[in-house]
Amino acid sequence: GSSVFSFKPSAIVSYSAGQWGGTRAAVGLRTTLSELGCLPVSAMIHIPKAQDVFDKDGNIIVLEANEDGGDDGNNVESAENAENQWQKYCGRCFSQLEWWADAAKRHKEF
Repeated sequence: GSSVFSFKPSAIVSYSAGQWGGTRAAVGLRTTLSELGCLPVSAMIHIPKAQDVFDKDGNIIVLEANEDGGDDGNNVESAENAENQWQKYCGRCFSQLEWWADAAKRHKEF
């Protein structure tokens, strides 16, 4: 049979307080999405120890460069670097999702 989810592109994003909980859940979710007829992209986004990655407002936490907690002027550069690393990591998943969405839309138009 067919479901309302058939041929819908999907991506899996997981987070957890520990190292592997979200990753394990995401792997299990992939088969569920496939059974529903979704098209899950191969790249997943996993955020282990999310409490150490994001602050309460959802901003990326940048660890201080100095052990004494002082500002050596590199915090802006460190923040940009951390954000760039996350964008690069997530970008692979998002570009695959965009590709599948475009392909599904084009196929639907036939």
